[in-house]
Amino acid sequence: MKFRLSKKKIILLSIVLVIMILAVTFSLLYKHNLSFRKFVDNYIFKKNITENTLPKISTDNTYSFAYNDYIVTLDKNELVFYKKSAEKVSSLDVKISKPIIQTCGKYLCIAEKDGSKFYLINNQNILWQKDVDGKISNLSINKNGYVAVSISDTTYKTLCKVYKEDGTELFTKYLSKSSIIDSCISNDNKFLAIADVNTSGISVQSNIQIISIEKALSNSPDSIQYNYTAPLDNFIVNIEYCNGNNLVCLYDNHIDIIKNNAVSEVTNFDNTNILFADMNDKLIQIEKRNTGLLSYDFELQILNIPDLNRTTYSLDKEPKSVEVFGNIIAINFGTEALFINNSGWLIKDYTAYQEIQAITISNNIAGIIFKDKVEFLPL
Repeated sequence: MKFRLSKKKIILLSIVLVIMILAVTFSLLYKHNLSFRKFVDNYIFKKNITENTLPKISTDNTYSFAYNDYIVTLDKNELVFYKKSAEKVSSLDVKISKPIIQTCGKYLCIAEKDGSKFYLINNQNILWQKDVDGKISNLSINKNGYVAVSISDTTYKTLCKVYKEDGTELFTKYLSKSSIIDSCISNDNKFLAIADVNTSGISVQSNIQIISIEKALSNSPDSIQYNYTAPLDNFIVNIEYCNGNNLVCLYDNHIDIIKNNAVSEVTNFDNTNILFADMNDKLIQIEKRNTGLLSYDFELQILNIPDLNRTTYSLDKEPKSVEVFGNIIAINFGTEALFINNSGWLIKDYTAYQEIQAITISNNIAGIIFKDKVEFLPL
């Protein structure tokens, strides 16, 4: 018995097939054809935003940053919270003038740079505050409110204190010969990673330690789960847990991933012209590529961790700075800024009439910082 499709079904299948082909073609053109993408963003998706069309606040020698749903300013020991409409909603008194700031989800940790005081904030409330002996040089926080504080100028070269979300001090890791450059706590609260550098010799020696928090709590001698010493003169810049317990390590000349106590190199800057690199649960890179005699193009590369599957986004000029947070990538060209998500799709294209000084982002809001104001861009 022969099976035959009805004419109606054939037409329906043909329509579905055409729609799929058009969708794939549209996606490819949108991601890789700059002229087509600009036309679609401007006239169809309406993603273009210009200066002076957004809510804003005037600023004068204030420090501004994005946190959760807010833009927050710090001036004269006062944190002021503004919602997306630029309306002031609350304020907190803090003894901070030169801040170190780390945010993750609903938590904000703020400390005095080279000072002794720091605070943990949830939403608009101070959960707890601490004073430490020595000078605070670095902070890190995970989504559960666990905090790691790096401290110098003690009897040790540097040390790192770890706290629970309720302010309970868990343990201290002491380093006698090296300085802590960065630290991070895994989102399952199981591991503390520390990146430190020893500069006492002729060459720079970078080191990565991964510490079991559970074993450190019991003072176990084998609390260090993994210890990696980088080749000489490879300076560690930043570390972050991405997509689980995959530790991405950014050096001044390459990028590594530590997974299951094994190191693999992802990018070598000697072989590629990487202008910017950072992490936001994925590895974010911008590469400058030679396309001919004195001609270049620029490509945003979004790498999934740890399989390194890559999404790209073509850029038509060289960025001045890049900020990443959560699912958002902000690319500052000076008088234009692109906001792109981790899937490689443009969220907003912002155009300014003057130089953009800086950009601060969370998953929900961006602050476009000028010399005398901050404009609020919902994301």
